[in-house]
Amino acid sequence: MKLGKTLLTIAAICLSSVAFAQDVDCETAYSLYREAFKQWDASKPKCDPKNVNPVMISSWRTVLLNCPEMRQSTFTDGAKIVTNAFIKNAKNDAEREAYIDTLCMVYDMRAQYFPDGPKGPNTNVSNVLGRKGIDLMAYPSRLETAYASLKSAIELEGKLANNLFIDGYFKTVINMVKAGKLDESEIIEEYSRLMDILDHVLDNIEEYGYEKIADSYLSTKNNLEAAVQPYANCEDLIRIYQKKFDADPDNVELLNKIATVLSARNCDKSDLYLAVAVKLHKLNPSAESAYFIGKRYLADQEYNKATGYLLEATKSENTVQAEQAYKYLAQIMLKESNFEQGRIYANRAIALDKTDGEPYMIIGYLYASSGKVCNENPLHSKAVLWAAVDKFQKAKEVDPEQASKANEMIREYSKMFPTSEDAFFYNVFEGDTYHVGCWINEDTKARFSNSGN
Repeated sequence: MKLGKTLLTIAAICLSSVAFAQDVDCETAYSLYREAFKQWDASKPKCDPKNVNPVMISSWRTVLLNCPEMRQSTFTDGAKIVTNAFIKNAKNDAEREAYIDTLCMVYDMRAQYFPDGPKGPNTNVSNVLGRKGIDLMAYPSRLETAYASLKSAIELEGKLANNLFIDGYFKTVINMVKAGKLDESEIIEEYSRLMDILDHVLDNIEEYGYEKIADSYLSTKNNLEAAVQPYANCEDLIRIYQKKFDADPDNVELLNKIATVLSARNCDKSDLYLAVAVKLHKLNPSAESAYFIGKRYLADQEYNKATGYLLEATKSENTVQAEQAYKYLAQIMLKESNFEQGRIYANRAIALDKTDGEPYMIIGYLYASSGKVCNENPLHSKAVLWAAVDKFQKAKEVDPEQASKANEMIREYSKMFPTSEDAFFYNVFEGDTYHVGCWINEDTKARFSNSGN
């Protein structure tokens, strides 16, 4: 609907007593509408003389039509006027749709006349688009416009997207899927993209000066996690992506996306995951595709097959995947009692990420399992547990997330320490430095199960 026709419709519903001349006094009109606007009881937005002052409507219309570049508040106020005075009180659907057109026009004009923001040229456009989208979410008939506006706002803002826009946008994605206007896969793909943005902000909260709104971003993150759950179980993901895979099995970009999503949601035991991973490696062999296949064979306990692929994966430029591949290899060596090689892989993982405590946990398990081979005497076969507990201690020192599991292992293995009587025969006392030989070859401290420590 064109600007003049829309605003004439508004004027016809709430008649104004103000006459307009060719030469409009914008400042006067602005002052008149602003004064009335401030006094307007927005909590009771009825289109009658008690609540909507015709002077407010006609004066605002004058400013909007004749001097839109005068103040940005013309548009921020205008959105409230159109929403509360007209849309909420429309007599029928056709009238409501006409007023929603007017609301869209107010936002579009705001972006046109006030595109610049505090952060530079055109930086206000994303804010206007986002707020337009949030407002339009209230009207099912404007779902597609709300979706497009919020999507554009987030794309313009990039890694610093407003959390309210992210929250609203994800809701429109889900509603678009329910309405049959988007494929179900969009929910998972957009969830992943939006969570990356939220994590980026939360990881750099102090750098961006966002400390005061950190809770808002955390709340939005929780909202997304809750909203995606009905679509994120493995059965649904496989159903969604099996169709896409069958339709385009040679699309490398699609294959990477499917493998990434299934892996992230712990759906890598599925036949689809293996089919995608093998196809991906055939079409475009890489350390990344080898990682996906290795992880899948590991889940099936086919360790010989998994090992070769995981070794390829350790060459990945993606250090997160490379480190994880080394941890998987170390775990395979633990299961196969190849303890020394397991420690080599775990130490390589540590070299890639010194803040990850899991490799230290694995080394602790390797040490604790070595009593049967490091058994030159009864004390020595139990002393390996001292070295194991040292690694569990190290794991929680470098990585607080490992503290709970590490403490559990420390408690369990401490119960199996030798007694002071066992050690007495080898001239070893509480607190002595003890060298654990065998393949471990490390110094530790003597501790006893009956010492109270």
